[in-house]
Amino acid sequence: MKKINLTELIKNSIIKKNGISLSEYMKMCMTHPKYGYYTKKYPIGFKGDFITSPEISQMFGELIGLWIVKVWMDHDKPSNFSLVELGPGNGTLMADILRATRNIPEFHKSLKITLVEISPALQKLQKKVLKNYQINWKNKLNKLPNIPTTIIANEFFDAFPIEQYIFKKSKWLEIIVSLKNFKNKNSNEFCFGLKKIAKPPDELSSLNNEENQIYEVSPEIKKNIIYLSKHLKKNRGACLIIDYGKNNNLGSTLQSIKNHKYSNPLENQGESDLTSLVNFRAIKDYAENYNLVVTDLVDQGDFLNTLGIQERFVALSENMEKEKIALHLSSLKRLIDKNQMGKLFKVIGIRNRNSLPLVGLEHK
Repeated sequence: MKKINLTELIKNSIIKKNGISLSEYMKMCMTHPKYGYYTKKYPIGFKGDFITSPEISQMFGELIGLWIVKVWMDHDKPSNFSLVELGPGNGTLMADILRATRNIPEFHKSLKITLVEISPALQKLQKKVLKNYQINWKNKLNKLPNIPTTIIANEFFDAFPIEQYIFKKSKWLEIIVSLKNFKNKNSNEFCFGLKKIAKPPDELSSLNNEENQIYEVSPEIKKNIIYLSKHLKKNRGACLIIDYGKNNNLGSTLQSIKNHKYSNPLENQGESDLTSLVNFRAIKDYAENYNLVVTDLVDQGDFLNTLGIQERFVALSENMEKEKIALHLSSLKRLIDKNQMGKLFKVIGIRNRNSLPLVGLEHK
């Protein structure tokens, strides 16, 4: 009897449906309960497939922590304040946030912390890292406390499944995942194909359709942004989103990372990280439908510089041994240099109309 694995499961679904959407393929690869990338391994860090800003330097989390305190203060220091992190990874960012703000006991006393994490392996690690704090875990964004809220999403939305569409010969087609050889039952080679659709998603209906142009849409991102927009409108607060992305949905941005290197997204199912560039324009549109203020995109380097990362670098350097300062400087450059993460990663904020401007993202 042939041993079943994720590739076989995807193949069977493709055969049964005569091809599956890219969204379904990504969901199976990333979040299958048994074989999915996020459900079976620790993906973050030098031993994983990618490394995030909080893992590079403590300065990142410390500055985010002070940004959150400023939001809390701007909302008149509510005695009950919900702090939500989406996709908290190894727990490093939240640990740095809480450590950097520990000298503000009134703030800590107000906190109701929620971590939204789909990965059982990462949840287990987070519980170990954050064992000294009272935290509520969720595996999806729902039922947050109805109190003033700040939501942090660092490299969260890039992992959501996407759908791809192409306008060809005056018709809309969906790009799907198919088999190279349907007749060969032993073939596990996947390929991209095209499928006729009755009508495109609403996001594409108002576009000036360009021949052979690929467009990306993420229903999952839309669903989550609508939820947090409704929540912020009802409860007040702010949302901070940091990710790599752009201000449109043009072109295929699907990519696969395995062992810190690019790989074929149609190979290594469940063993590589599938992501795409976040469409910040769509996020802005969804949130503004709820009469919220959405800031313009700011480069991560500019955001961190405004928050004072250079000053924090100097302060930390004073107590460092000489051999560690070089690594410290390398970490700073990686976070803010325009040839590294400083320009590649973008920052956007969402807030209520009657709230104060968000520091680092808006001018008063």
